[in-house]
Amino acid sequence: MSEGSIVLYTSKPCGQCDKVRDMLDSWEVTYEERMLSEDPGYLKTLQEAGVYGTPVTFIGDDRVLGVQENKLKKKVGA
Repeated sequence: MSEGSIVLYTSKPCGQCDKVRDMLDSWEVTYEERMLSEDPGYLKTLQEAGVYGTPVTFIGDDRVLGVQENKLKKKVGA
Protein backbone atom coordinates (compact mmCIF):
# COMPACT_ATOMS: atom_id res chain seq x y z
CA MET A 1 0.00 0.00 0.00
CA SER A 2 1.33 3.40 -0.88
CA GLU A 3 1.51 6.17 1.69
CA GLY A 4 -1.87 7.84 2.02
CA SER A 5 -3.83 5.18 0.14
CA ILE A 6 -7.05 4.03 1.79
CA VAL A 7 -8.24 0.43 1.60
CA LEU A 8 -11.44 -0.75 3.27
CA TYR A 9 -11.82 -4.48 3.86
CA THR A 10 -15.45 -5.60 4.13
CA SER A 11 -17.62 -8.70 4.18
CA LYS A 12 -21.31 -9.53 3.68
CA PRO A 13 -23.57 -9.16 5.53
CA CYS A 14 -21.92 -6.57 7.73
CA GLY A 15 -23.79 -3.59 9.14
CA GLN A 16 -20.58 -2.10 10.54
CA CYS A 17 -18.96 -2.34 7.10
CA ASP A 18 -21.93 -0.43 5.68
CA LYS A 19 -21.46 2.30 8.30
CA VAL A 20 -17.77 2.77 7.51
CA ARG A 21 -18.46 2.79 3.76
CA ASP A 22 -21.21 5.39 4.26
CA MET A 23 -18.91 7.57 6.37
CA LEU A 24 -16.11 7.50 3.80
CA ASP A 25 -18.59 8.24 1.02
CA SER A 26 -20.13 11.16 2.94
CA TRP A 27 -16.65 12.64 3.44
CA GLU A 28 -16.00 12.21 -0.30
CA VAL A 29 -12.90 10.15 0.43
CA THR A 30 -11.40 8.07 -2.36
CA TYR A 31 -10.80 4.49 -1.23
CA GLU A 32 -10.52 0.97 -2.53
CA GLU A 33 -12.98 -1.56 -1.14
CA ARG A 34 -11.86 -5.17 -0.88
CA MET A 35 -14.70 -7.58 -0.16
CA LEU A 36 -13.51 -10.82 1.41
CA SER A 37 -16.23 -12.89 -0.26
CA GLU A 38 -15.02 -11.78 -3.68
CA ASP A 39 -11.38 -12.75 -3.21
CA PRO A 40 -10.13 -15.27 -0.61
CA GLY A 41 -6.67 -13.69 -0.93
CA TYR A 42 -7.98 -10.65 0.92
CA LEU A 43 -8.65 -12.77 4.02
CA LYS A 44 -5.10 -14.11 3.89
CA THR A 45 -3.75 -10.55 3.62
CA LEU A 46 -5.72 -9.50 6.70
CA GLN A 47 -4.66 -12.54 8.70
CA GLU A 48 -1.01 -11.87 7.86
CA ALA A 49 -1.54 -8.36 9.29
CA GLY A 50 -3.00 -9.87 12.49
CA VAL A 51 -6.57 -8.80 11.69
CA TYR A 52 -9.41 -11.33 11.94
CA GLY A 53 -12.56 -9.27 11.43
CA THR A 54 -14.20 -6.63 9.28
CA PRO A 55 -14.50 -3.78 8.75
CA VAL A 56 -10.89 -2.66 8.86
CA THR A 57 -9.63 0.46 7.13
CA PHE A 58 -5.98 0.77 6.19
CA ILE A 59 -4.80 4.34 5.72
CA GLY A 60 -1.22 4.21 4.53
CA ASP A 61 0.56 2.18 7.22
CA ASP A 62 -2.14 2.79 9.86
CA ARG A 63 -5.25 0.72 10.42
CA VAL A 64 -8.58 1.46 12.03
CA LEU A 65 -10.59 -1.51 13.25
CA GLY A 66 -14.37 -1.38 13.24
CA VAL A 67 -16.47 1.79 13.29
CA GLN A 68 -14.36 4.49 14.93
CA GLU A 69 -15.75 7.66 13.39
CA ASN A 70 -13.50 10.19 15.14
CA LYS A 71 -10.32 8.19 14.49
CA LEU A 72 -11.23 7.61 10.85
CA LYS A 73 -12.13 11.25 10.32
CA LYS A 74 -8.80 12.39 11.73
CA LYS A 75 -6.77 9.85 9.75
CA VAL A 76 -8.42 10.66 6.40
CA GLY A 77 -8.41 14.39 7.01
CA ALA A 78 -12.18 14.79 6.66
